[in-house]
Amino acid sequence: MNKKWLSILLGTLMVGTSLAGCSQGGSDSAEPPASGDDGTAGTQAAVNFDEEPYEATFMYWAANDARDLASVQEAFNELTMEQLNMKVNLMPITFGTYTQQIQMVLSSDDKLDIFPFWASNMGSYIDSDYIIDLGEYMDTYGQDMVDIIGMDDIMCCSIDGFIGGVPTMHERTNPVTIVLRTDLLEEAGFTADDIKTVDDLTAVYEKVSQLHPDMLMFGGANTLTWPMIVSNAILDPLGGGLFGVLMDYGQTTEIVNWYETEEYMDACQLMHDWYEKGYVSADQATCTDAGEALMRAGNLFSFLTSGKPNTKAEKDSMTGYDTTCINLTPDACYTTVTNAVLYGISTNSEDPEKAMMLLNWIYKTKEANDLINWGIQDKDYVVLEDGTIDYPEGITAENVGYHQDYGWALPNQYNSYVWTGNDANVWDQYQDVRDNAIKSSAYGLFFDTTPVLNEISALTAVSDQYATTIASGSVDPETAIAEFNEKLYDAGLQDVIDAKQEQLDAWLAEHPADGAQSETAQ
Repeated sequence: MNKKWLSILLGTLMVGTSLAGCSQGGSDSAEPPASGDDGTAGTQAAVNFDEEPYEATFMYWAANDARDLASVQEAFNELTMEQLNMKVNLMPITFGTYTQQIQMVLSSDDKLDIFPFWASNMGSYIDSDYIIDLGEYMDTYGQDMVDIIGMDDIMCCSIDGFIGGVPTMHERTNPVTIVLRTDLLEEAGFTADDIKTVDDLTAVYEKVSQLHPDMLMFGGANTLTWPMIVSNAILDPLGGGLFGVLMDYGQTTEIVNWYETEEYMDACQLMHDWYEKGYVSADQATCTDAGEALMRAGNLFSFLTSGKPNTKAEKDSMTGYDTTCINLTPDACYTTVTNAVLYGISTNSEDPEKAMMLLNWIYKTKEANDLINWGIQDKDYVVLEDGTIDYPEGITAENVGYHQDYGWALPNQYNSYVWTGNDANVWDQYQDVRDNAIKSSAYGLFFDTTPVLNEISALTAVSDQYATTIASGSVDPETAIAEFNEKLYDAGLQDVIDAKQEQLDAWLAEHPADGAQSETAQ
């Protein structure tokens, strides 16, 4: 199996994996590049303290509703009144309630200033007039955000020049990482140096399975769409799912059908081989247990995840074992990873300028990010000697008043403390990874799905029917993939490929960065 296959294999776990990989599991925090941490430096527009305080509403994603939100809101407003002359109503919202609530709020006249949303919804939000163009306010009220995020990353949130939101400061790459129990790896006579590609895993699984015949070698719900996991790492999907992609880490400029590639076939055949050898669960296609949970229970040797600098610390904590974490694909930057989670300003805002000032202030102010993620210092957390944080004595996850640990879904976790068990400088490491990653030739292109929403919906239904089963290894890929592709084309795959190619060609014509030109346009 060639190296390109490895890339693909790791590329096939896509949107769902992308978000799952964002979860920091108690490993969020570290000091980011400072940009006015005191909340005053760098603000372009002067604050008028002689007028009535503006009352803003800030909705943000949270892991829970929080028992002691009132204390956090009081502390948050002490800062905003002193620095912005604003009173802010904090609205933490969980993913479980978000979809229903946000649609009701946006389609009503309810006051809302700042809110989070998925990039996949931006086109429809623009068409429905739910969000403002942040570009109109960026120079005067958002320069700190520009400095912190970078204009290249902000433009990943733009359709035809309309900047609908700004991305959170989460990881910008999603390399496919294999997580293995170190004790079993060493027992079988292997080290991390013995695993360079996906193909190397077969020999490892063979030996470990001989020593532990009742243990699954590879699995977990996060491995469910295995050939899909691969796609997220080595393919640039441009948005709208894997229905038309750029191969080779986005270094090509021709949109192709991933499911017809040799690489996809190779990935599925390998999984089928593992399935036949018993390395994978017979019910892998319907598995709902995370790999971390299966490993903690002692039933699993390895699983896949999206890698980041603190992956080992995170997985050691979540599994209860010393783990060996190996990146199977290089770091690559795609628009769809950068813009996965956005914060925008609602057209229901009574004063978009002040809303932009608040959003800018949140991104640059450490105290703001610490409050909405960790709560109140010395009450909900304490700062340790190494600069990381932990629960105060007598406080646990069960009785803490406020604790989200949801930095990846909040504006700027890079400007926040790091939870104990992680390197206090982890955010510097995140930035180094991003700076040295492969960048797709289409980085910055936001694929507008609105012209092909019906086709994408139909294609998603087909994918739901075939992709998981094929990826589980439980069926013969030769026959199943041929049928899968026939159904995809019947559902409108070529229309989506053509739409992506058209938008890509137009974008490349306006952004000839390295002289790149679409192969179809030559």
